[in-house]
Amino acid sequence: MTERASIQTDVEIYAKRVSINHIIEWVRLYFSIDEQKTVGSTLKLKLTRDGSAITCTIAENIAKGGYTSIWFDSSCTPWQTDEECAQEAYTHFQVEIRCSVNGWTSESENSGGWYRFTDSGKTVVNWLT
Repeated sequence: MTERASIQTDVEIYAKRVSINHIIEWVRLYFSIDEQKTVGSTLKLKLTRDGSAITCTIAENIAKGGYTSIWFDSSCTPWQTDEECAQEAYTHFQVEIRCSVNGWTSESENSGGWYRFTDSGKTVVNWLT
């Protein structure tokens, strides 16, 4: 295991009002999409990057305001943290992107609020999803 894997074992961001098709186009910039499957209102992608298999789950409208969760269930991503991924996603989509400030301390608790990336920059907000 690398030191990176101990930093964050997965990456998750929330994009405001971005279509699934645009998200898929963005994912293709970094990964090969090997399989795409819809389960209810959730899209599951099987991805490959540098020989590593990765699962990505995209769930639309998971929070008030039209936020879509984009969750890479792996540490084998181009980003070491949610924040790095969110910053890159904001640069690409030019819409509000949110992510956890400090990761998760348990399955149900966010330990430090949320980063919000907008044209005004990065701010910390409280967000009840």
